[in-house]
Amino acid sequence: MTTRPNLTIFRNLNLLDGTGRRPVVDAAILVEGNRIRAVGRAAEFGSVLEDASSYDCGGRTVLPGLINAHEHLTWRRGIGGFEDRVVRQPAGKLLVRGFGHALISLLEGVTTVRDVGSKEGLAIALRDAINAGQVHGPRIIAAGAPIAMTGGHGSGAVRVANGVTEVRRAAREQLKAGADLIKLMASGGFVARGVDSPTAPQFTVDEMRVAFDEAHKAGKRTTVHAHPPAAIQAAIEAGVDCIEHAGLADRETAEFLAERKILVVPTLSALRMEVERGERLGRPAWLVEMCRQSLPEQKRMFRALLEAGCMIVAGVDSLGDLQGELGHMVDEGMPVPQAIAAATLVAAQCLGVEDQVGTLETGKMADFIAVDGDPLTDIRALRKVALTVKDGVLYHPDTVRTAIGPGLMTDFR
Repeated sequence: MTTRPNLTIFRNLNLLDGTGRRPVVDAAILVEGNRIRAVGRAAEFGSVLEDASSYDCGGRTVLPGLINAHEHLTWRRGIGGFEDRVVRQPAGKLLVRGFGHALISLLEGVTTVRDVGSKEGLAIALRDAINAGQVHGPRIIAAGAPIAMTGGHGSGAVRVANGVTEVRRAAREQLKAGADLIKLMASGGFVARGVDSPTAPQFTVDEMRVAFDEAHKAGKRTTVHAHPPAAIQAAIEAGVDCIEHAGLADRETAEFLAERKILVVPTLSALRMEVERGERLGRPAWLVEMCRQSLPEQKRMFRALLEAGCMIVAGVDSLGDLQGELGHMVDEGMPVPQAIAAATLVAAQCLGVEDQVGTLETGKMADFIAVDGDPLTDIRALRKVALTVKDGVLYHPDTVRTAIGPGLMTDFR
């Protein structure tokens, strides 16, 4: 990690600026403080190169910093079932874990994270510590504590509310605590056996509507955890902006999402990682088997979203990494440029920060990564992060790695 110079030219790079324009060979990026002052062909920069500090990117590909639109930094990865690794963990331990995984995000080239749920709203505290310069980490858009009904998804790590009046109060509480968005649990999921089925809708339309109204009045965005068509359609009727998972969405639902221009974060990694690594991670055997049985349905869901033309956003959930998520998307038929956009420009639009990040353009935040290889020909080149720049600060992988304890560096890819 280094201090931020006032004026730095990043040169000798191949540029993917994220706008959809063709790659630029022998490009440069001029950074002033924490913003991009100029970007384009190095030959067009002229004498300004003489006034700036210089950083040689070694001919690598440079593209916008990646955006993980579905994350739980304070309980990312972890050993055991949900009760053991989240519900029974004291807030202090979870917050320390969040600090570590904030660094891991930078190591993976992720410069912006939308944290869609943390016990006691700990991600808000993590966000504030990063913004205050007390610790290093990605830019965080935090939902605080998700709102769920009694016995709903995530019980033990959510704000429980029942009925219109309680749900409205819960949304107002989260906004007062500093939440950047409001998240509700609109259906069950893959956490608790017998009482939290992913096929079961939970909140009613009226309950969800008042929470979304409160968020929208405050200029904030909304999202829901939702798997089955009934829960997805109810959330859309209530006015939601985004759907997380949509694991049981059918073709009709996909077309409805596309027609309404509702963003979808399918989190393909979650089920796959539970199947591939669940035993190693101490997950209950019933959970691993449920995820295995659900994989074919998830594949059908994703193909339906693609064919319908839905706006798809990249997010990981609490397992895996963003590069793996993008690899799954490409393997299931998404064109590589669309996959990259799902983790850059489209993700920025989902978070409402497209005027700041998501593309490399003059005036935007200096968030970008340099990778070995060409991700347009091999999406897995995004794993080879040689440099991360966030807010104009350089993070070298070897230096960041030394600040992360070995207990968090286990490879769960």
